[in-house]
Amino acid sequence: MLHNSVIPFILSVLLLSYDIYLIRKGKFIRLPFAHISIFVGFIIYILSFLFNDFTLKEVFIHSSISLGTAFKLSASWSGSGGFIVWWLFVFSLISFIYRFKIKECNKNLCIYHNLMTIALFITSLLNDAFSTVDFYPKNGLGLNPLLKSIWMLFHPPATFIGYALGLFVAINAFFNEQNKILINLAWIFITIANVLGAVWSYFTLGWGGYWAWDPVETALLLPWLILTAYFHSNKRYLLALTGFSVAFAAFVTRGGISPLHGFAVNPSGFVIILLGFPFLIKAIKDFRIESKLTPTSIATYSFLGSYSACLVGLVYQLLFKVNINVNYYNFVNMPFLVAILSILPICRAKSFDKKYLRYLAVIYIVSTALAFLATLGHIKWCEDAPIYVNSAISFIIPIVLFSFISILKLERIELKLIHISISLLVIALSISWPYAYYANYKSVIVDKDGVHVDGLKFQLVSIEFREPTGSVSIGRVEVPEECSEIVKLRVNDAYADCKIKLNLAWLLSGKDFIFSEPTVVNAGLDNYYIVIPSFHAFDLFMFTCKYLYENNETYILKCIANMADFDYIKLVESIEKWNPSGKVLIIYKRIPLINLVWISCALMIFGEIISLMRWRR
Repeated sequence: MLHNSVIPFILSVLLLSYDIYLIRKGKFIRLPFAHISIFVGFIIYILSFLFNDFTLKEVFIHSSISLGTAFKLSASWSGSGGFIVWWLFVFSLISFIYRFKIKECNKNLCIYHNLMTIALFITSLLNDAFSTVDFYPKNGLGLNPLLKSIWMLFHPPATFIGYALGLFVAINAFFNEQNKILINLAWIFITIANVLGAVWSYFTLGWGGYWAWDPVETALLLPWLILTAYFHSNKRYLLALTGFSVAFAAFVTRGGISPLHGFAVNPSGFVIILLGFPFLIKAIKDFRIESKLTPTSIATYSFLGSYSACLVGLVYQLLFKVNINVNYYNFVNMPFLVAILSILPICRAKSFDKKYLRYLAVIYIVSTALAFLATLGHIKWCEDAPIYVNSAISFIIPIVLFSFISILKLERIELKLIHISISLLVIALSISWPYAYYANYKSVIVDKDGVHVDGLKFQLVSIEFREPTGSVSIGRVEVPEECSEIVKLRVNDAYADCKIKLNLAWLLSGKDFIFSEPTVVNAGLDNYYIVIPSFHAFDLFMFTCKYLYENNETYILKCIANMADFDYIKLVESIEKWNPSGKVLIIYKRIPLINLVWISCALMIFGEIISLMRWRR
């Protein structure tokens, strides 16, 4: 059965088909009603989440009565089908604005816009966006605990807006049209999506890093690499390749190969890739190798090389169902990164400056010498990192510093900002990278007396346990959603809150049920990254059991005892005797220059916004 919100979408398909018929007959309508019908269906779809219509399968799986309004809205794009509905809506909105602003319609172009809109609707249909459940639930299963983050409200919207813009500019390029504003906007939103994904990973997952070369992260990087390559060459085949990259990224996200993004997978997700094949064929057909190498062409081919390396890794992972070590991506991309940094200050030049090349040769010699010293163990950027990592950092640092100093000579402010941001980003990534991947956490038990370690003073201020405020459905039984523990710490002169959550529904479902959110203490451009390890959740577990016991949730408590292989009577006795320990185990490590990562990303986006404003003038 299909939900009633699908009716306006079906009507829009009929109207779009009729519009195609009119266009072929030479009749052009500037305000096609099909897009209005999509808008109506979209509003009905969103209201199903906001007003708890649990007969819609996506609402039942991703929402609950007690979920806050903002997260109910985010639940509408949490699932595979809902995400495509939003993608469809944004693409339809762009098509509507485009049709309204143009005076004459390129027949084939407008027809393809309509066909892509219909294709996106069919894709959402196949991904269960409008499917209903075969009963009348009073509550839903609740939102995935990992998605209850402020970043959930911003990262996915930036992604599907970037997807929609990427598809649109690819279609236009298919018919030899290039809209600079839309291309720049596509790059900006895809950049924001990548950055927000890294921020979300860093501040939520608790592993101390911001980029793990997860398949979804890597796939979202593909359209960014291609659009950045386009800015250096203005070749239309790169825009066509952007369309394929967007479809491929969506396919990877819904394909179930990501260990970090497995919460919105649908068996029909593979159909998304079909949207991208026409663009891939077009890109391959139009691809030409330039006979003369210039700084611009080297920049273009370097981004293309990085794109190809990432695409090969993802395809290999898809075909053979294996995880690829991050070293593959880190080191296979290094030659392309070195090439980009080498020509970054002169990438707009028509030819190579011999004086500049002589300076660059000297820098290469210095880089090689430093890498050799690091290999011998004389240079260590991170004690816990392997020798080859320290060697790679030693090689890249002189090159990026030379690039940074040379970029300062550029005149146009937007180019200077964008290029400087890339150099700063590489510096920040190079220094913080080994600490994110390789540096070991240190552990310490903290109480109210405090403890001094590594030049830091950790002091426990308070521990607060919070009862669940809502409930979710599990096996048609209502259970409290999750309890949490807030640990307030004082780190030197700064205060920080660590949070650890226990999700009852996931505990009873046999899933990982402890979620520890890290806290960050700033130290200039560095961070001290602090986490309560998930195995240190005994007090929270006992508090949760005590809450169930005192609220006569005997059935749920017995289920927990049975799953944990506890004797129920002894568990109750333990609950009655339990008192919080008044101590907490924390693990921590320093991440150098991490704040420079965020600053450089913001500079990059700001520079592109200035470029867009200058171009419009």
